[in-house]
Amino acid sequence: MHFAKKILLRRLAAVVLMVGLLAGFACAADTIPPFQTASAATAPATDYLPVLMYHHFDENPGNSTMVVSPERFAEQMAALKNAGYTAVTPQQIVDYVDNGTPLPEKPVWISMDDGYQSNLDYAAPALEQNGLNATIYCIGVSVGKSTYKGTGVPIIPHFSYEQAKPWVEKGVINIQSHTYDMHNVSNLDISGYRRGVLPRVDESLSTYMDLFRSDFEQSRTGILNAFGYDCLSFAYPFGLHNAVTEGMLQSMGVRLTVTIREGINTLVRDDPTCLYNLMRFNITEDVTGEQLLEKIKEPALQPQTATETQ
Repeated sequence: MHFAKKILLRRLAAVVLMVGLLAGFACAADTIPPFQTASAATAPATDYLPVLMYHHFDENPGNSTMVVSPERFAEQMAALKNAGYTAVTPQQIVDYVDNGTPLPEKPVWISMDDGYQSNLDYAAPALEQNGLNATIYCIGVSVGKSTYKGTGVPIIPHFSYEQAKPWVEKGVINIQSHTYDMHNVSNLDISGYRRGVLPRVDESLSTYMDLFRSDFEQSRTGILNAFGYDCLSFAYPFGLHNAVTEGMLQSMGVRLTVTIREGINTLVRDDPTCLYNLMRFNITEDVTGEQLLEKIKEPALQPQTATETQ
């Protein structure tokens, strides 16, 4: 009889344990997230991002480091496509860092400075043909102009926002800020010439900050009115900047800034500081498609040196 009671008690304990386990599974089912595919949960903690920089396109590029022929550009874009690269936008880059939204397997950010008409005439069709897109940094005061600030001095024609709008709507280009009027030319801005966005020696800090803030807001307003979106990124003229400009741009909501230093960037999830002072490769006429791919390939892991045991 004593042995039978032990058997009965063990069976009751097993039933109680099973009920408890089932109740626990039921509660856990309400808290376990659904199965996730490639999303923020599986995105890598870091990712490499090469950024390309172009300026003007012309059939006769000469020896300029800022002019590329349409034929060479088309070759370079085809090389990117054939190698499996996907062009990304500023918003995609920010989404990766802020939210862990995965970038394509081989991302590349294509950028162009100044806003020349040749960007629409030659570059945009080549981008579209290869399923790519580019960010164009426009100088606000030069938008739609072919002379310099009312001086009558001819300059390389710049497209208007109205001309750019169809390409923006198709997602082939994205317009961002290259200042409104702080991209000065030394031999034309004789009075009050400024080196990029840096302060002049005759300016107090407060005056300089007011001028910089006003200039950016004018550029931002032009972009917002033309395309309906806020300015997310800023390219420093000549790559020149300082801690004050970085701080002000961040306080005004700019999420990415780019320079002209060369190198491949490392993006880090949940670290917004990695989005500032991004490096860019200046791509020139003498860079073949194959050389471009070599220039921007992901850094190889350094080989490990075996330690010999004595």
